[in-house]
Amino acid sequence: MKYVPLFFTVLVVSILYVELAFLSAPIFLYSALSVTLLISFYAQSFIINHANKTDIPETNDDIFTSNAENIASSTSKIAIGGANVSHFTDKLSQLFSAQVDQTSAIADKVKLLESGNVELLTTTHQAQKCIDDSSKETEKTHGLLGDALSQQEQLDAQITSTSESLTNLKVKADAIGSIVTTINQLADQTNMLALNAAIEAARAGEQGRGFAVVADEVRELAKKTTDATYGIEQVLEEITFATKDSVSAIEEVSVSGKNMAHLVSQTAEVVTHNNELAASARTAMQQVFITVEEHNQTNQGITQNIDSLFSSTQELEGDLNEVSNKVLNLCNQTEDIFRQLHVFDLSNRNAIVKDLAIVAAELVGAKFEEALLSGEISNAALFDNQHKPIPNTNPQKYTTMFDSFTDKVLPLIQEPILQQHNFLIYAGAVDSKGYFPTHNKKFSKPMTGVFENDLLHSRTKRIFDDYTGKRCGSNTEKFLLQTYKRDTGEVMHDLSAPIYVNGKHWGGFRIGYKAD
Repeated sequence: MKYVPLFFTVLVVSILYVELAFLSAPIFLYSALSVTLLISFYAQSFIINHANKTDIPETNDDIFTSNAENIASSTSKIAIGGANVSHFTDKLSQLFSAQVDQTSAIADKVKLLESGNVELLTTTHQAQKCIDDSSKETEKTHGLLGDALSQQEQLDAQITSTSESLTNLKVKADAIGSIVTTINQLADQTNMLALNAAIEAARAGEQGRGFAVVADEVRELAKKTTDATYGIEQVLEEITFATKDSVSAIEEVSVSGKNMAHLVSQTAEVVTHNNELAASARTAMQQVFITVEEHNQTNQGITQNIDSLFSSTQELEGDLNEVSNKVLNLCNQTEDIFRQLHVFDLSNRNAIVKDLAIVAAELVGAKFEEALLSGEISNAALFDNQHKPIPNTNPQKYTTMFDSFTDKVLPLIQEPILQQHNFLIYAGAVDSKGYFPTHNKKFSKPMTGVFENDLLHSRTKRIFDDYTGKRCGSNTEKFLLQTYKRDTGEVMHDLSAPIYVNGKHWGGFRIGYKAD
C-alpha cells in the first residue's frame, strides 16, 4: 500500500500534462514520453504483483524511488513552465487591463467627440441662421439709412429754401421800412406846410378862414399818416427781429442737418462694410457647416466600433484571466504533487531545501518558545500583528513589538543556512502577514534614498504581500513549494515551512533559490 501515493501521483502528473498541453505545448511534448513510461512501468508491476498475490520485492524500492525522482523532476519542469506561462499571462493580462482602460477612455472621448460634433453641427446651423438674420437686418438698416439720408437731403434743401425766403422777407421788410420812413418824412413835411398854412390863414383873417380849415384838415391827415406809419414801423421792426432770429436758427439747423447728413452718410458706409463682412461671414459659415456636416457623417459609427472593440478587449481580458487562473491552478497542483512525493526518500534539490526549511522552522519555533519561557519576550509582543509604518522609508518599511528580538535571534539560524548552501538566495522567517522582520544580512543594507537600490538591497522589515509572499506566511501544510518568475526573467523556487510556537501558528520559514 505504500506505493499507492506514487500511483495517484503519476495519474495526477498525467492529468497535469494534458492541461498544460493547452498552455505550453513544448513542455508537454518534452515530458509526455517519460510519464507514459512511468505509468506503463507501474501498471506492469501492479498487475504482476496482484497476479502472483505477493508483495512487491524490496529490490523494487530503488526503482520506485528513481521513478519518484523522475516524477519530481518532471513536475518541477511543469512548475517552471507554469511559472513562465503564468508570468507571461499575468503581464499580458496587465497589458490588456491597461488596454481595456485605455479603450474605455477612448470610447468615452469618442462619445463626447461624436456628441460634440452633433452639438457643433446644431450650433453651426444656429450661427448660420443668426448670420443670415443679421445680414437681412443689416440690409434693412442700410435701406433705412439710405431713406434717412435722402430725407435729410430734402430737409436740407427745404431749410435752404426757407432760409432764402426769410432772407428775401427781411430784404422786403427793409424796403418797406424805407418806404415808411419816406412816408413819415412826407407826413412831417406836410404837417409843417399845414402849420405854416394855418399861420398864414390866421393872418389873413376872415378871408383866410376857409384856407385855415383846409390847413387843419391837412395837418390832421398828416398826423394820422404819422400815427399809421409808426404802427407799421413797430410791426416791421418785430418782423425784422423775428426774421433775423429765424434766419440764425435756420442756419444752425442747416449746419446740424449737414452734420447729420455727414454722420448718416458715414453710418451708411459702415453698415455697407458690415453688410459685406456679414456676407463673407455667411459664406464662411456655410463652408464651416458643410465641413462639420461632412466630419459628422465621417465620424458616425465610430462610437459603435469603439464599443465593439471595448467589448472584445474585455472578453479577451476575461479569457486571459481565465487562462491565468488555470495556470495558477496548475502550479497549485504541482505543489500537491511535491507534497505527495515527500514520503519517498528523494535526494533532489527540492527535497534538500524542504528538509532545510522544516528543520529551520522547528528551530525558530523552539527558540521562540524558549524565549517565552525565559520571559525574554511576551506572548503579546511575539504575536504582535500591528505593523506600524516607519516614516520616511521608500520602499515602505514597518516595525513591530518583536523586531528587536528577532534581530538578535534569527540571524543565528538564518545566516549559517546560506553559508552552508551557496545555491540559496535567501532564507528567513516571516510572520503570518508576510512581514520579514529580520532579513539576511546581504539584504539588510542601510537605505541610500535611491529607490531602485533600496528595493533590491534593503529588503528587511518589509511586508511581502504578493501572491507568493502571502502564502509563505499563511501556509499551514508541512511545506509549500512555489515556483514563480521574477521581473528580471529568473524562475525561482520558494520553499517554506510553517513555524509553530506552542502549537500556535506564527508564520513560516521561507527559502528562495533558482529553479533548475
